[in-house]
Amino acid sequence: MSGTLSIIGISAIRQIKARKDIFVASIPLIFALQQLTEGLLWVVLQNPELALAQASNWLAGLYGIFIGVIWPVYAPFAIYREETDSQTKRVIASMLLAGVGLAAYTIIGIIQEPIVASIITHSIHYAHQVEGQQFVLAMYLFATCTPFILSSRKLLNLTGMIITLGFFVAFFFYQQTFASVWCFFAAIASGLIYFFIRNQKTTQ
Repeated sequence: MSGTLSIIGISAIRQIKARKDIFVASIPLIFALQQLTEGLLWVVLQNPELALAQASNWLAGLYGIFIGVIWPVYAPFAIYREETDSQTKRVIASMLLAGVGLAAYTIIGIIQEPIVASIITHSIHYAHQVEGQQFVLAMYLFATCTPFILSSRKLLNLTGMIITLGFFVAFFFYQQTFASVWCFFAAIASGLIYFFIRNQKTTQ
């Protein structure tokens, strides 16, 4: 999947005409790097004889940074830059502020308690104690999914709805491997961004 998302991301970036589109166009590429990180982590966890325990911890931490630091800030920022409706932009700006706070919280949490990864039922489980987990998840949805849903651009709106649906599917049916499964949904949904950028190219 990392290779496919890389191709989608590079293709999207090559088609941009307006500088503001670069942030949304880069989303599949960032997901590609995230999925590459998880792919490498999977290899390390599947081959304990390689004695790469430190690599496992480092990769799990890096994956946690993608999820808990990069996306809560980058997702609302990218949609904010893309949005043309001033009232919607103000609402999305509040989500960006929430994302910054969530990212800071995640950094502190990872420093205090490193993430430990293990394989459960063909997916990766990330063990990490989160205080006030339900509130944190609600804030995460607010910062990462809602900006897409509120977007005045239909394809970005659809992307947000798919990502949000993936969240609830992963939460209710794959709780132990929630982060891994949800990000898989989100990575697939990010492929819609290519079509959004292509449509932008034809209308600009």
